[in-house]
Amino acid sequence: MRTSGHIITSLGVSLANYWQFRSKKAATASFLIGFLIDLDHIVDYVKAHGWKFKWDKFSEACHENYSGKLFLPLHSFELLALFYISCRNPKFRPYRTGISMSLLLHLLLDQKCNPNRKPLTYFLCHRIKNKFNAHTILR
Repeated sequence: MRTSGHIITSLGVSLANYWQFRSKKAATASFLIGFLIDLDHIVDYVKAHGWKFKWDKFSEACHENYSGKLFLPLHSFELLALFYISCRNPKFRPYRTGISMSLLLHLLLDQKCNPNRKPLTYFLCHRIKNKFNAHTILR
């Protein structure tokens, strides 16, 4: 899914989070996290194209076609679970709820909107096990 789609869905999660908890900070955090998770595409871009930035190459968002690798270190159900488990303090509930929902929605939409993703693509352990080999991880 493109960044614009993630921004729109993150805004929806953020508004729902604000409506439920009345916390501007938690709502803002859930909004930002919902699309800033895509910053991990920089890792894949650098692996594929080096440090010289070219917008046309970056916006393609299919760097694995050049490098043969799919890293996406932040796109991970394990990291989502780790965050959710580690934020059990009741005072963090607005953050825990909003951020977890934004991350989960992001991963599910990426899974659904990117037809070349296999069911285990967004499990970091699966990518590590397959040495980040895009040909194994993707369809």
